[in-house]
Amino acid sequence: MIARRLPLAVAAALAALLGVSASARAQMPEIPPGKWWKRPVIVQKLALTADQQEKLEEIFRKNRRSFVDLKAEVDLKQIDVEELMAKRDSDPKKVAAALDASEEAKAKLRKAMSMMVLDMRGVLTDSQWKQILERRDEWRQERQQELRDRMRDGGPRRRGPGGPPEMPPPATKDSPREAPKE
Repeated sequence: MIARRLPLAVAAALAALLGVSASARAQMPEIPPGKWWKRPVIVQKLALTADQQEKLEEIFRKNRRSFVDLKAEVDLKQIDVEELMAKRDSDPKKVAAALDASEEAKAKLRKAMSMMVLDMRGVLTDSQWKQILERRDEWRQERQQELRDRMRDGGPRRRGPGGPPEMPPPATKDSPREAPKE
């Protein structure tokens, strides 16, 4: 009987997890991805001053280390959930607790990011903030297209320590690749 209820409990927990995550993301203010205050096109469109750019960079720098820790916590909690879900005989209470812990970690990260955006908003004029809000759909579409492109090209790639090695560019007829040395 318990074996039959486990998949249903897990499915319900996953549905709740996905629903909560989607609604929380929807509340997150949409801003351009990355260090947008350094991109010439955005700097020009928003008419950012050098002083504003410095203040935005300082806000980012102040929060950067905590984001690394919070993101690592999210990743670790997600691993806990995945490991429990992979077990055939997982205790539904343990799965539920792991899901709760994962959601709590995600909520902490979202809150920290939202508070940083709030700090950044304080640096911008009302007109600049209004322009950001008006363009959020455009930025969301750009992010979604970038994600689709990465997934089409073999999934997200992480470079640097722990990521896949840099691959040499593909050979062309003008620059043939050397034969592997044996």
